[in-house]
Amino acid sequence: MRISEAVERTGVSARLLRYYEEQGLLSPGRNASGYRDYSETDVEMARRIRQLLDAGLSTATIGTVLPCLTERAGQLAPICADLVEDLR
Repeated sequence: MRISEAVERTGVSARLLRYYEEQGLLSPGRNASGYRDYSETDVEMARRIRQLLDAGLSTATIGTVLPCLTERAGQLAPICADLVEDLR
């Protein structure tokens, strides 16, 4: 999907989606014309990033914890044993 649809689906501005990409938090594909092509996974990841930013984490910290999170019953949950302790 194009960035305009990703903005609509995530509630995150296009500027922030590009910033997340610059920070290595998102990596949308590119179509033949070079435009970003967001997937469902990218949309979910952008929502997770937004939740973590709202919780007060920096983008640097988010980059390290994203691989250790999953979604359960609409909430983010750790899947790495020591993640919670590390965040404390």
